[in-house]
Amino acid sequence: MDKKTKKKHGASRRSRFDEEDDDNWDDATERRAEERRRRKAERKAQRDLEVEAVEEASGPPKLLIPEFINLANLASALKLKPDFLLNSLLEMGFENLSPDSIFTGETAALVAMEFGYDASVDTGGERDLRVRPPPEDVSSLPQRPPVVTIMGHVDHGKTTLLDWLRKSSVAAQEHGGITQHIGAFMVKMSSGKSITFLDTPGHAAFLTMRQRGANVTDIVVLVVAADDSVKPQTLEALKHARAAQVPMIVAINKIDKPDARPDQVKADLARYGVEIEDFGGEVQVVCVSGKTGEGMEDLEENIITLSEILDVRAEPDGMAEGHILEASVKQHGKSATILIKRGTLRPGDSIVAGTAWARVRVLRNEAGVELTEAPPGTPVEVLGWRDELPAAGDEVLQAPDEDRARTAIGYRMEMRYREESSKQLAEQEQRQREKEEAERAAAEAEADDVEVDEETGTTMVNFTVKGDVVGSVEAVCATIQELGNHEVQPRILRFSAGQVSEFDIDHAATSRSTIVNFNNAIPAHVKRLAEDKGVRILDHTVIYHLSDDVRQTLSAHLSDTITHKVIGEAEILQIFPINIKGRTFRNIAGCRIRNGMITRSGSVRVLRRGEKVFDGKIDALKHGKKDVSEMRKGTECGVSFDGFEGFEVGDQIQTYEEVREKRTL
Repeated sequence: MDKKTKKKHGASRRSRFDEEDDDNWDDATERRAEERRRRKAERKAQRDLEVEAVEEASGPPKLLIPEFINLANLASALKLKPDFLLNSLLEMGFENLSPDSIFTGETAALVAMEFGYDASVDTGGERDLRVRPPPEDVSSLPQRPPVVTIMGHVDHGKTTLLDWLRKSSVAAQEHGGITQHIGAFMVKMSSGKSITFLDTPGHAAFLTMRQRGANVTDIVVLVVAADDSVKPQTLEALKHARAAQVPMIVAINKIDKPDARPDQVKADLARYGVEIEDFGGEVQVVCVSGKTGEGMEDLEENIITLSEILDVRAEPDGMAEGHILEASVKQHGKSATILIKRGTLRPGDSIVAGTAWARVRVLRNEAGVELTEAPPGTPVEVLGWRDELPAAGDEVLQAPDEDRARTAIGYRMEMRYREESSKQLAEQEQRQREKEEAERAAAEAEADDVEVDEETGTTMVNFTVKGDVVGSVEAVCATIQELGNHEVQPRILRFSAGQVSEFDIDHAATSRSTIVNFNNAIPAHVKRLAEDKGVRILDHTVIYHLSDDVRQTLSAHLSDTITHKVIGEAEILQIFPINIKGRTFRNIAGCRIRNGMITRSGSVRVLRRGEKVFDGKIDALKHGKKDVSEMRKGTECGVSFDGFEGFEVGDQIQTYEEVREKRTL
């Protein structure tokens, strides 16, 4: 073997060994890489297990939601795309949503829970002021003066009665003898016990003020004039006292008058559900005269006795709480009358009422005397309001300091702005929906709440009847079926006893029915559903009124009576061919107005020997060469008609107007 051959043989052997080493190295490398991947996967699985364990221990992820949030921001908080959240909400049953739709915190929290979050609503508890929890043992607290509200009809003597109680002349200071604002006074009775009186106005313009008086009081004294008995505002005062669940004393006033009828007043009160003592009830009745003082001692004794039975108590220490009775701007600045219910208010305290706040500068009683403190049950005038005045009826809460009061006001202003924005957006969306529905309804050929019988041509109007009992339902059905004529007839699809339900609304919307509800309360959510679905509900407690309403509903489907009223008459005396263009001529009727007037805009008909040959519009009305809008009796004019030139000399022209009259059954 020569050198060249040996060299070549050695090279090939080395190449073969190198290839074997490379193969061995590749296998080792692959095994090491596989080992690394396995260890990495094990570590990742271990970490996942640890994370799952932590999550199971800590629960679902927590989410804090503000009181109002729009859909786009909610999607961002849930780490979802707005379109995905929108579609998911539509599947859940939400309607008419857009990315700008605003949810309340409670609704948004429920949605977040559907996506696996532990959601809670930020109610501003840390920023806003809250009422203190009630004391555990009220009986251990000191007594406070009871709050007595005088209520009744206008001019029944409420202020005069109070005038006698507090031995002052307030009635004479009122404009026209009518109380114009809530007056709050603390009166020391002859027994030495103090009682706070609220004098509420009696006439209708001050309904809300009278309602507020009932909501902050402990006892209501209902004043009824012996010569006038029970009046509408007397009944309203009764309603407010019952709604507030406040005990009541009836004072029959003006018994000194010769035409006084106290027994009639008692009977009237009993008829309206007042269980007076004379008839075995619990409501005390006292006959008094605010003018002569007769019976006033008995009234005072009854008030004191009832207040002792109620045993009203409140803690004099701690943060003050109360209600705004009235607020106004006076010569000495912004003023508000507050009735303190708990705690004690002192000058220098910071208080919040609604979105207004004050650092108490001066406390005054009803006599204008400055006070150093106002304990529970005290009505007091407060000066020192900043920026704006509170609204009557607002709850008053004391803040620990001025900074805390400002923080609470800032939070409340923010909430009010959000509520207003939410309301405006909801109104805008509602208007858009109404516009779309109106356009869709306009596109439909005819009203979709009626059906025409093809054989008789009678219009059928569908009804669903609901009543309190079966007998009422039968009577209502019989009354409805008696109505109608050959043109329009009622058709009762369903009838049953019981309240109107959501199913009734859905059925009425599908069948295009009107619901007749007799002597039944309608739940609020059912009313809202009916409004949303455009279902009309005829709600009555008197069957005659119900019959009238159904008759009107049927009458709405009767065709109008159409009559023609002739406005003017003219006779064609001559025909003039007028050159329009080139060899194009047009006939003009030369006329004389015989009666009334011929108007350019009115409808016109041409009669020939009593028969109508044309009915349409006037194209042009001329006096000479001048265009005119009308021509009156005795004048001559030229008339051309829209699309008609076949008139002849001697034809009669009449202009008329169409009169439509609504028909009723």
